[in-house]
Amino acid sequence: MALKCTSRRMSGGNGHEHIVALGWVQDGPGQSGMMSIHEMVAYIDRNGNSAVWCPDQTGGPSAWVHVNSNGVQRYVQTFADGRWTNNLLALPLA
Repeated sequence: MALKCTSRRMSGGNGHEHIVALGWVQDGPGQSGMMSIHEMVAYIDRNGNSAVWCPDQTGGPSAWVHVNSNGVQRYVQTFADGRWTNNLLALPLA
């Protein structure tokens, strides 16, 4: 079952590399929780690029959450239609 991102926690800036945790709900059984960014990166590494998704807050299509890197750190960002998108940054703050 895929996880749906519902909220975010930020620290030290506004970009994707500053997301420190993501709230989530599991499709189906209704489990929910909060994962640190390190836990989320490991979860996606283990389960693949269709394990976590994020709705578009403006009514557009949802996007899968992938692991990205700036050469210094690994972080998460949504990827849709062949390009990196900002769906996670539009989530409400937790």
